[in-house]
Amino acid sequence: MIITMKKKLNIWIFFGIACIFFNLSAVAELLTLRITIEGAFVTMFSYRVVLQLLSLFIFVISFFLTSLCFKNKKFVLCFLLLYALAFAFPFLLGWVREGDRISYSVYTFLTILVNSWYAIVLYFGYDWFNKQKQTKELEKQNLQSELSLLKNQINPHFLFNTLNNIDSLIKKNPDYASESIVELSDIMRYMIYETNVNKVPLQKELDYIDNYLNLQKLQYFNNELVEYTITGSPENKEVAPMLFIPFIENAFKHCTNKEAKHAIRFSFSLESGKICFEAINIANKTQSISKDKSSGIGLDTVKRRLEILYPNKYSLQIQEKNDLFCALLMIKIND
Repeated sequence: MIITMKKKLNIWIFFGIACIFFNLSAVAELLTLRITIEGAFVTMFSYRVVLQLLSLFIFVISFFLTSLCFKNKKFVLCFLLLYALAFAFPFLLGWVREGDRISYSVYTFLTILVNSWYAIVLYFGYDWFNKQKQTKELEKQNLQSELSLLKNQINPHFLFNTLNNIDSLIKKNPDYASESIVELSDIMRYMIYETNVNKVPLQKELDYIDNYLNLQKLQYFNNELVEYTITGSPENKEVAPMLFIPFIENAFKHCTNKEAKHAIRFSFSLESGKICFEAINIANKTQSISKDKSSGIGLDTVKRRLEILYPNKYSLQIQEKNDLFCALLMIKIND
């Protein structure tokens, strides 16, 4: 396992905290001593200082040994050797009285054992934290790959239909056709070049949606098919790119009556620190519709993006009632 500079820094921060803890505990223990014989006090004081340094050393060794044990279980024997040396340690010091060596050995062994287990527990916590972080990073990379596919692969049916509609407009209404080409160009530029970041200005996302809706309307004779409203100001607000477009695509794809007035409705409510988006479309279950299977990304991908980008800062409600499909998304943002 390659340890980066950041991980090394985290490890040494842990060791620094542990060192402070051990030294404070030594001072606390010394303050509670009630030894009246001067020689015994000096011996105990000296031994406590040595033992605290030894404990810190064992703490460091145990931390790295635990890491090695994951690669090779034979390193478990090193722990047994450490504990054996800890028990024998008082016998190696000439200034510990012979009659006190057994009690010192037991005390040393228990102290080293406890500090060693502190290191083991700390390593498991550190390892768990890193694995969670790696999992999150992997999920973000996977989602980024899915988004890259989306940005580099505009829905073919939408693109072909739009080009055909623009082609038919060239003779009938050249000005309108020119505007549509510009809107299609803006959509492609935004999707391919401007969304390679975690967040974009909300105004750009709204402009992208507006262009998308205008091009969608070219496919239908119903000029009042879509109702689109924005309440509040998008100024100084940022949002993850292309977060709302899957709901908008689904509304067009699943709408069962594209001749009705306002059969598809989208609305944004922009408040301080919050974005509320609602998508509603007619969805009569008794009517069949032709679905474009290549369209966009699924709602499962959107939910995973929300979990990663807005943890505990969003709510998503999806309901089907009274022949309507409703999706309500609320996101808390930092203005």
